Amino acid sequence: MRVAFYTLGCKVNFYESEVLGQAFLERGHQIVPFGDACDGVIVHSCAVTEESARKSRQILRRARRLCSEGAVAVLGCLSQVSDRDFPEADLILGNGEKMSLPQRMEDCLKSKKRFRKVLPAHTLTVFEPMILRSGTHTRAFVKIQDGCNNFCSYCIIPYARGPIRSKEIGQAVAEIQGLVEIGYSEIVLTGIHLDSYGREHGRFDLCDLLERIDGIAGLRRVRLGSLEPVFVTKERVERLRRLRCLCPHFHLSLQSGCTQTLRRMNRRYTGPEYEACGALIRNAFPNAALTTDMIVGFPGETEKEFEDSFALAQRMNFAKIHVFPFSARQGTRACAFPDPVPPEVRRARVRRLLALSAKSEANYLSSFRNTAAEVLFETEKNGLWTGFTEYYVPVWVRSETDLTGRFGTVLLSGQNPNGMTGTLLSVESSKERTFVL
Repeated sequence: MRVAFYTLGCKVNFYESEVLGQAFLERGHQIVPFGDACDGVIVHSCAVTEESARKSRQILRRARRLCSEGAVAVLGCLSQVSDRDFPEADLILGNGEKMSLPQRMEDCLKSKKRFRKVLPAHTLTVFEPMILRSGTHTRAFVKIQDGCNNFCSYCIIPYARGPIRSKEIGQAVAEIQGLVEIGYSEIVLTGIHLDSYGREHGRFDLCDLLERIDGIAGLRRVRLGSLEPVFVTKERVERLRRLRCLCPHFHLSLQSGCTQTLRRMNRRYTGPEYEACGALIRNAFPNAALTTDMIVGFPGETEKEFEDSFALAQRMNFAKIHVFPFSARQGTRACAFPDPVPPEVRRARVRRLLALSAKSEANYLSSFRNTAAEVLFETEKNGLWTGFTEYYVPVWVRSETDLTGRFGTVLLSGQNPNGMTGTLLSVESSKERTFVL
């Protein structure tokens, strides 16, 4: 069977798609690019916003046209929360029992019968076993956590992913050890609510895992996904500071810099508390890349509330701000909140915050000019190679040598809107990567 994937949404979805693709290969099937002739198509959907839900449905319709005689499957967050049918799909799964997908698709092709199984989100209390043994990226993404208990007023994810649950620490260590052994030098830990890792067990937490994997020989870098401000304490930051491999790049979710807006969002911190968390990180990690998300135009956001939020963002000097205009998501409490912000006001505020982000990012990048940095290279286009420093600064250099997956030392000498440019000073010898099933 020839199978194609189309994955939308977060890094957790992409990790799960890689593991599912691995499972299809183990059963003797072939993975082909989306759009090629195939017997089955899997659309791994996203529902975090109305726009992502719309795009997931659009891709599903396209998959049906491309695979008119085969089986089309939809799984993930949209199929979990949608109260609408998916007439284009032969196989519908939610966020539970994803590892049953290969068998279900084989059965679907044989029987020509439609199958649907979407378990209620609140019943998803056990971390579904998933182990990545190979991958297709320079960095290996490893999912260690699922679910969220926070129920922010604008967010559909707790209803889509269910309660928090975690991969056992021994299994996580073994998975990462295996990936390092086949040649990966950089691991990215992912989860729906990463800093909840281990909370339901009470036996281990994210710092415990980081300390365990920090001793793995051959592991050079560990990156973290998004963190909540409430995770940042003096004790935890001190533990993080002592780690050998942890990259000094912290994506610390803000959403709003105004305490009144944060309360309506059901976020569990204030603006001043967020600033204190940022100070803790920067005191321990000088020049750390601090990035964030901000929602603009949340219902009831007055001009003063926006100005308070904007002023906090100015003071934080973020390396980058991901700006999102508020979009009402059906199924969330905020969808029914009064006092919507007019679209033209939202757009104007988005422009102001994006301009601040661009200025702040340029200032941050300029601090690296005329310094040498270690870069893990990923891709090449027209002789121009790109990769990332430990601070997650994108770097471009010219080289006729194949730099894929190799570390090089670069003298950073210039800037562009997307990162830094420089001169390759040296490059480490190529490390052979073996992909095994």
